[in-house]
Amino acid sequence: MKRSLAVGFLMVLFSLSMHAAQSSVKVLLSTPVQVGATTLPEGDCKVTWTGSGPDVQLTLEAGRQKPVTVTAHLVEKKSNSRSVTTNTVGGVQVLEQIVLEKMTFVLAPAQGSGN
Repeated sequence: MKRSLAVGFLMVLFSLSMHAAQSSVKVLLSTPVQVGATTLPEGDCKVTWTGSGPDVQLTLEAGRQKPVTVTAHLVEKKSNSRSVTTNTVGGVQVLEQIVLEKMTFVLAPAQGSGN
């Protein structure tokens, strides 16, 4: 009885850690990008999300910048690699999408972008 309880407890801990691992990834920013009112530097960016969709909260951490939290739309779509999509708005690269292997996050349009 104690053994099966211990095994069950370990299985729950393992599944929780797997779930946590799936809600955080690193992506590479090849250039500085604007997210909201913050410019994230090029380099590794940790992306963490909460919610299961279609709308989620993304928190992006890059360099020594204060973490930025934005709303994004979650689209379940397979891809062969991780990437980011940007658009030039007013001469600044604005982050639009984060593409992962099994999902894509579409960020809400920047306020005042004229679109």
